[in-house]
Amino acid sequence: MKVIIDPRSNYAYSSFYRQALQELRDANIRFSVAPFRGLGDLGNDMRFIVIDGKKETKYFLHLNDSYKIKEADYAWCEVYGCVNANFSHCPKDKYPKLISLVPSFAVRVEGNMADLIFGSFVQLIPQLRTVLRRVEWNKYTMRQEHNTWRNLKRYFTRRYRAWKNRLPITAYVNDIPSEDNYIFFLSTLWQSDEWNKNDENVNFRRAHFIRACKTIEGVTFEGGLYGDDTSSNEKFADVVTMQRVAFPEWIEKTKRSALVFNTPAFWDCHGWKLGEYLALGKCIVSTKLSNDLPHPLEHGVNIHFVENSEEFMREAVEYILTHPDYRHKLEKGAREYWETYGTPKASLKLLGIE
Repeated sequence: MKVIIDPRSNYAYSSFYRQALQELRDANIRFSVAPFRGLGDLGNDMRFIVIDGKKETKYFLHLNDSYKIKEADYAWCEVYGCVNANFSHCPKDKYPKLISLVPSFAVRVEGNMADLIFGSFVQLIPQLRTVLRRVEWNKYTMRQEHNTWRNLKRYFTRRYRAWKNRLPITAYVNDIPSEDNYIFFLSTLWQSDEWNKNDENVNFRRAHFIRACKTIEGVTFEGGLYGDDTSSNEKFADVVTMQRVAFPEWIEKTKRSALVFNTPAFWDCHGWKLGEYLALGKCIVSTKLSNDLPHPLEHGVNIHFVENSEEFMREAVEYILTHPDYRHKLEKGAREYWETYGTPKASLKLLGIE
């Protein structure tokens, strides 16, 4: 089996599926722009082609926050996988190629530094012209100037951090028991404006959860909303934190947490956290999801859905903390859901690749 990946695919967002393709037995993976010439910008998405014998199948993976179909890529591919599929807005009868995927997340592809170096250079080639020609404004000379070295340094620094700060897929296991009265939740305070209305949506929902946890007697809560958007800080002053933790520490504290909180994120998308929580086998408290999944999550089986209010969230958290059997049931259910629909192997199976 041959796999050809468009090297312009977003390095972080596509890493989960590069890991999946790498796990395929006898897969010969290479990067090439040639089969994808004439196609538009990828943004956070991914394109690849699988050649199995005489059969060639074109895949497009829609990995960004929106459910809206990219019509040109939909017309190009045979299989259109989407982590934010919404069949109410994009019905299956109109988009029969559309496949719903469990939200993925960035991983450090198994291997060593060679993955970063090779991937960086391969992806840099088609972007080199843009990087070299980028013009910036010099605030000291008040002139526009080319900053080739600065742009190249920035490019590789950003790529290195994206690689260094993530963990391999093997780290996503529930190997640390959750603690009875410890809750960890550290998340982003998103910038809000008249278009995304994050203050009215994701920011307030997360703030409700944090406030609920802080008022429960006997609970040790750690975390808050991290952000530097001063326009929003006044509304969330009681839940804002300047605490930052390295990603391995975030994973370790999340594993220890008695439960976790999920809510639709930017543009009401499935955030990376939902995929990470399922993979870690966590007891998930969540508000209603906005988009679809390969199979619905079931309240009381693999998730605990709650209304968007501080009062209801407090009641849900208190119930879970005082019913450890129920908590462990949700932990087990979340991990089983992940193993059935979310792992790299399961994701490829949903796309018809085995």
